[in-house]
Amino acid sequence: MVNDPDLFILDDYTIASVRLIKKFLSQKPFNHDTKIILIPQAEHLNLESQNALLKNLEEPGQNNYFILTTTAPSLLLPTLLSRCQKIKLAAKTVISDTKLWPITGNTKKDLEFAATLTFDKNQIQPPLQNQLLAYQQLLVSHPSSELLAIIKKLIKSIEMIDAHVDPKSALDYFFLK
Repeated sequence: MVNDPDLFILDDYTIASVRLIKKFLSQKPFNHDTKIILIPQAEHLNLESQNALLKNLEEPGQNNYFILTTTAPSLLLPTLLSRCQKIKLAAKTVISDTKLWPITGNTKKDLEFAATLTFDKNQIQPPLQNQLLAYQQLLVSHPSSELLAIIKKLIKSIEMIDAHVDPKSALDYFFLK
């Protein structure tokens, strides 16, 4: 069991439990700048629970993030799904041959590591996608605002490269804190 006052893990799919989310969101964050609501196996939410969740998803508040996992998205209301950013994961565990890039927080070291990577747009895309997948899978098993921030920077870096920004600049963006 996670003991973090800024993380709410829904483990009971009743409407009463879903309503506790509103109370959780009304409180200020304790240890972090963000609050995370994790709903694993969201397909277990009944119709009433999903409807109760909709209001929170419509107006989550600043720095509040919902993570819903499901292997059966068709069992969720279309209105609920429309309020979510969908991320498809290929496996339940981190890809064994994908080693996470070191992010030390030391700008010089991090940029030196970035310089060891290729700056060819076509060659850097697969490693970036593998990093994204590995971090997403890690987030599902160990939710944290730090991992969420890394994922957002990875997505932004990939989008920058897709928009024809120099891959070196996109990698520098990712590795700069």
